[in-house]
Amino acid sequence: MGARRGSPKPYCYSDQQFFLGAALRAELWVPLPIDSIDTALDPEGGLCSARSMGESSASLCAPTGGAALGPMLAELGTLNNGLGSIRNLELLLKSIKVGQKGLFAAVAAVHADCGPMIASAGLLSHALTSVGADPQCARCLSDLLRASLTNLEEVLAVAVRSGRLSVAQRLKLEHDLSRTGADLGAALSLVALMERASRPRPVELTAAGLVHTASSERCEQKGVSAVLSLPAGLSEKGLQIDLDAAKMLLALGVALVVEGSPRATALVSFAWPVGGEAVTTITVAAGARLGLVRLAAAQLVPPSLLCAQAASRGTGGRFEYNPEAPRVCIYWPHFNAL
Repeated sequence: MGARRGSPKPYCYSDQQFFLGAALRAELWVPLPIDSIDTALDPEGGLCSARSMGESSASLCAPTGGAALGPMLAELGTLNNGLGSIRNLELLLKSIKVGQKGLFAAVAAVHADCGPMIASAGLLSHALTSVGADPQCARCLSDLLRASLTNLEEVLAVAVRSGRLSVAQRLKLEHDLSRTGADLGAALSLVALMERASRPRPVELTAAGLVHTASSERCEQKGVSAVLSLPAGLSEKGLQIDLDAAKMLLALGVALVVEGSPRATALVSFAWPVGGEAVTTITVAAGARLGLVRLAAAQLVPPSLLCAQAASRGTGGRFEYNPEAPRVCIYWPHFNAL
């Protein structure tokens, strides 16, 4: 299906890990392997639905892959499509060029999509645990999505029943769409993290320096100013962890440390004491600093910390958070020289 002029480009799922694109929607800027996902990005770098408003998700290219990930793919396909529709409607609400008739049709279409999305959110918990994810995290993510989508469905239902959108309804709907889109994007990035953490440890090691610098390669203004303290002798050491999972953990750590202080500068340091564990410590930098970079920070939702801790355990490490300091310590799996 061709994309209309001025509309986000469509995408088509191509392999088992297509859903990791949700991390982009959460502003994590996780690079997607070409052999894992075939996608087109909108100008903001996020995934967009290939269908028009109200078109059935069945018309999309069906994901392919192993049977073990079948339930996961089915539920995430619906939720990813729904996220694209929500983002598109949010843009339409902000446009002064869209008339009442077109806007109302879009509202009605997204309202019709809410039911399937809520059903998929309810089934997501089982789909996650079936691939080895932490059951408590899976349940929390499922509950978050169902609550957020149910609230959106109720708001949209009011507009559908009224037959038009008043100025007050339009403003409220814009706010609710933004919140639901943020929750959905953040939850889907956590789903991607949990799935990756459930995989066997990678055979190939990832350079510690790459783990810490990769998040600054494609970070936009929404990122966090940070100072990286990476000892030269350690940056070439190898971590036995999936790079995307490591970057997601770092993004969550940065977000937790600067939460409530978006203008704060994060200090990210890496150490490997002799005979000890490889650890990344994230704190708030004191005073002016030179050599600032921009690092991605995750959108936080209530299950974020729980998922970060469970995912870190799944990879063989630990994720510790002290909200009073504030400080995050990420202990990485055993590593050796590359």
